[in-house]
Amino acid sequence: MIIQLPVETEVLEKIGDLKPRGKAENKQIIIEFDTRRRDHHKLLGIPRRARIGWSNERTFDVQELSGFAWPIIYRITTADGYYKDEQSQRVNFTPEIAGLSTYRKVSDVVWRLGVFLCIIAGLGSRQASWLMQVLFQVTISKSAIDRWVDEAASALPSEDEMVKLLHRQKPITQGHFDELFPLGAQSCLVVLKDEHGRIVAAQEVAHRDEEHVKPFLERMKQLGLDLRAFYIDHWQAYANAIKAVYPKAHIQLDYFHILQNIWRKVWDEFRAHRRDLKERSEAAQTKYYSEKLKRLAAELWKNRYLFFKSDENLTAKEKETMQEVLRTQPEMSFLRGFLHKVWAIFEGPATEVEAQAKLAELKQYAAHHENDGYTKSISFLDGDFKNMTTFLRVPSVQRNSLAETGMRVLRRLERNHDGFRSEKGRQNAIKIYQAVTYLGWSIHNPPNLAASSG
Repeated sequence: MIIQLPVETEVLEKIGDLKPRGKAENKQIIIEFDTRRRDHHKLLGIPRRARIGWSNERTFDVQELSGFAWPIIYRITTADGYYKDEQSQRVNFTPEIAGLSTYRKVSDVVWRLGVFLCIIAGLGSRQASWLMQVLFQVTISKSAIDRWVDEAASALPSEDEMVKLLHRQKPITQGHFDELFPLGAQSCLVVLKDEHGRIVAAQEVAHRDEEHVKPFLERMKQLGLDLRAFYIDHWQAYANAIKAVYPKAHIQLDYFHILQNIWRKVWDEFRAHRRDLKERSEAAQTKYYSEKLKRLAAELWKNRYLFFKSDENLTAKEKETMQEVLRTQPEMSFLRGFLHKVWAIFEGPATEVEAQAKLAELKQYAAHHENDGYTKSISFLDGDFKNMTTFLRVPSVQRNSLAETGMRVLRRLERNHDGFRSEKGRQNAIKIYQAVTYLGWSIHNPPNLAASSG
């Protein structure tokens, strides 16, 4: 009995003229074809009378993705061809096989899938190798996929040309600027993300200071990026470097980092209050009062994160829990009220004047405090309030930075590669990520980005 299986692949679509034949053998689906059957007179543009000879005949197997229980193998017979031209000179040629990588011994779709799983799916080469075996019946080593990633990246334009391609696709006018400290490295990776959410460029710098950051920004400027706004944290070296290279650019301090800085200072006050409860419980003369204070300290620690969440992010149960803690520990009411007034500076006002009024309210609220986390928070807000509220003055500027999402992408790529062993490995991963995520590079028929960058 003969069972026919419908098999359609990218390779079979391109080599239909070779009349491939299929068979089942040793729990494999074997698809055989001979490249010499092609109309080489037409392909090479030579007269029909010219005799084509063949030498060095050979047969080899190439793996294909399989959705069946058995692997799909192309068994290819080929040879080196030759003919004589009009001047009776011998011309040698090797038949091309569209869709196959003969030296990799896999189809083009297989090697591009390996790269996709490794970089875009973020699996890393080891897990990508395992998944291709389990799902697609393709046996590929981890080291082979590592080589494929390098080969795919080398076929793409340079890092600078990728920046130009991104700028040409969608003009880049705003930069979300942050840093990443790679695993096991002493140096810093500065990363630029644009207003479209794309990772534009990343560069390793020896130190996170103005001297070492300026060359990166100068490189972006030389590549044609006229950046009019930057989103950064409160690291002063970044602001200095930006003003040196892009003097007319607006700076917006990222809202996430503003709150993070204040939360750290207020957290010290939270811990001080809890520490006071514990010390008082140890010094208490009665067991009942001592146990009560210990219980309050434990309750406070258990629910510590609730006090730093905005009302809209609290569940009904969390709101109920917080109110109960506030009822028994009125000291926490001041902390919660302080945070509410910080939120009010950035989430309510429509103008910078209104934001300044909210800051004045915060100062009045904490007027009786001296040299603690609350007054330090106010000093921080006072120190660079103009750059914190640029979004209220400049219509095109937003309150939040997109840089953190870029950091998460890079960290995911890094962790699944057990830390990049070199700057080249990191840049290769970034280029492939850019090509696929932003520029349409796909498993099937990827665009020729190298040509479009010229």
